[in-house]
Amino acid sequence: MKCQFFFFFSLFFLLQPVKGEMDSNRQLFQVYADSIKITVSCLNDQIIHVQATPEGSVGKESLVALKNHALKPTFCSVQKNEEGISMLTSKLTISYSTTDKCISFTDRISGELLLKEKMRDFVRQHIGEEDVWNIRQVFSLTPEEAIYGLGQYQEGVMNYRGKKVKLLQANKDIVNPFLISTRSYGILWDNYSKTLFEDNEHGATFWSEVADEINYYFIAGDNMDKVIANYHALTGKVPMFPKSAFGYWQSKERYKSFDELTEVVAEYRRRQIPLDNIVQDWEYWGDRPFWNSLKFDTLHFNHPKEAIDCLHDQYHVKLMLSVWPGFGKETDIYRAMDSAGVLFDEPTWAGYKVMDVYNPKAREIFWSYLQKGLFDKGVDAWWMDATEPSFRDGAIQEKQEERSKSAGPTYIGSFHRYLSVYSLFMSEMMYNNLRMQNDKRVFILTRSAFAGQQRYGTAIWSGDITARWDVFRHQISGGLNICMTGIPYWTTDAGAFSVTGKDSEFKQGLADPAYRKFYLRWFQQNAFSPIFRAHGTSVPREVWQFGQPGDSIYEGLLKMIDIRYRLLSYIYSSAWQVTDNSRIMMRGLAMDFATDPKVYNIDDAYMFGPSFLVHPVTSSNDRLSTYLPDHTGKYWFDFYTHASYEAGQTITRDIPIDEIPIFVKAGSIVPFNEVKQYATEKADGMMDIYIFAGEDAEFELYEDDNETYAYEKGEYSVVRFNWSEKTRTLTVAKQEGTYQNLPERTFRIKLISKIDGKQKTQEETRTIVYKNQLISIDF
Repeated sequence: MKCQFFFFFSLFFLLQPVKGEMDSNRQLFQVYADSIKITVSCLNDQIIHVQATPEGSVGKESLVALKNHALKPTFCSVQKNEEGISMLTSKLTISYSTTDKCISFTDRISGELLLKEKMRDFVRQHIGEEDVWNIRQVFSLTPEEAIYGLGQYQEGVMNYRGKKVKLLQANKDIVNPFLISTRSYGILWDNYSKTLFEDNEHGATFWSEVADEINYYFIAGDNMDKVIANYHALTGKVPMFPKSAFGYWQSKERYKSFDELTEVVAEYRRRQIPLDNIVQDWEYWGDRPFWNSLKFDTLHFNHPKEAIDCLHDQYHVKLMLSVWPGFGKETDIYRAMDSAGVLFDEPTWAGYKVMDVYNPKAREIFWSYLQKGLFDKGVDAWWMDATEPSFRDGAIQEKQEERSKSAGPTYIGSFHRYLSVYSLFMSEMMYNNLRMQNDKRVFILTRSAFAGQQRYGTAIWSGDITARWDVFRHQISGGLNICMTGIPYWTTDAGAFSVTGKDSEFKQGLADPAYRKFYLRWFQQNAFSPIFRAHGTSVPREVWQFGQPGDSIYEGLLKMIDIRYRLLSYIYSSAWQVTDNSRIMMRGLAMDFATDPKVYNIDDAYMFGPSFLVHPVTSSNDRLSTYLPDHTGKYWFDFYTHASYEAGQTITRDIPIDEIPIFVKAGSIVPFNEVKQYATEKADGMMDIYIFAGEDAEFELYEDDNETYAYEKGEYSVVRFNWSEKTRTLTVAKQEGTYQNLPERTFRIKLISKIDGKQKTQEETRTIVYKNQLISIDF
């Protein structure tokens, strides 16, 4: 059934509410075409909800859109005209054509057509013991635009023009059915079943296996950041993590006792290597029959509260613990879940049984055991592993799909219908329960995600990846695409999870100098990820495992940790921009340089925050060519030497083993704080503020109590720095916000300027004492 079906229509205006067709928060129109009811709702001036519902079907409530969102348009009117129906907002014109029965979206200011439906169809099927529709919606894109998002997939694809992707969860694949275009719009496809996306000469197509209706949101914005901001307004904003989350995370598979784990932390402190978080992976519960008992084995992990208190009080380190959604048969929680009938009877690779997280009773039991056995012992952060969920053969999308569907119906419906949202429910359960306990910020690391999960204090990692150079490179495009869907906190197992396995290039592990070099290159990239974390099996990941003081690899690892900690104020301020303005931290180059088509397909370089272009070395060859995107500031500065390079060119260089190529955009202000042993060791009384001149620049230095949600009530500090290129003046504003516990501080202002006609730059320094007053400094 395509758009070109027999048509008649009925038009409704919100000005006179129509029973059963609208609510008080939305303006909409409906048309009836053959047996399909098409509903177009205006949620705000740039978010349009489209539903195409076959006769006899009733759409279900969205799991991703906020139920209590505050969206409303500033202006919306609906008009009938000769061509069909038009909806006007202050930003968009949405048109329904009586000729082709399709909807188009036009920028009302410029008159530019942004997106147009091409066709839709419905095929009746019996799936998962219910009669459902296979649905397909085809859109017509312009030839020049690039498209990103859809989740994390590890095929090395950056731009999905001309590509096909299966939106299926797996160990190394993460689904978010949100697509974003360089033409500053996005499409959120609101379906949770098996979904395919393909862009070809016929158009860009979403197809889903189980549906009651076609259901999507067209989301526009003034730029790609504003598109993501509107996506967050619809699906939930991103809460702040504690500042410690942006420090270094030490992890491996696995520490076998509290004694071993504590000794690792002590060694970091003895060597004065900065560390904020230590991670305990699985089997702290004992043998497999006791899988995920949600309590510590008393033989090797006895006195857990005392051990965790020691980490906190003596070493100022936080503990993250691995927890799973399945349970061994000898555990108390298994017996409670089994008695309640909330376990799936599907075999798993380790013999545990997975709970039906969609069932409120299962969630209640899970939290009660976790609270008593783990939370009350002082655990700080939660590693929610295997949340696809993992049964068997979970690394293969089709096998993961098959095992999930075989598990049987969930509490809310068939797994066929709710295939991709298990992690969304797990994250919601954990976040909501943790928020009710105290005012401590939530940090959850999980292997799967879906649209809206960003509202639950989650970060994601890329799964159980293998140590190969091509795998390393493919992480970057996968991570950039998931971040560009509005799920902003992403990381990898630095050095890869599996090092000595059959598919690895480095089967000798640490004994192979080539692996140690590979590890350093990956570690460098990880230092410029939202979450900085080492983890893996077969090869321990403590820094001293890779050499001793004076060794090139050891010193290279220390250099990256020190740079990360010097940039914590920059990173934490960037995290505030994620929360406050939805400006993601790890950014595909198209987000900042959408008018430069040369960046559209670059899959191994990205922006980190507003200022840094990062281009990791992702091959054994140290010679690297880097494209420096064109921009209004016209120049880029080398992070290490401050040498300047004209924008719009490609430079080729040999990269030293202890460096990752980083370029600073002209027109940037970057704070550098002193290196600390942990993120909150001391207040930043002395700070270097670098101005990379070339055009006007601004930066908001964000600070708060680092730990609680008091910022939600305005208890934070923002100090604005503004550089005027014309007058060569830096202005430092008075503090915004009500946070009071800031020290008197000294800012060393360092101006980096290009010398005309030369690659060389000059540095000028001014020093000021800031006491929350307006200051102007002339250069």
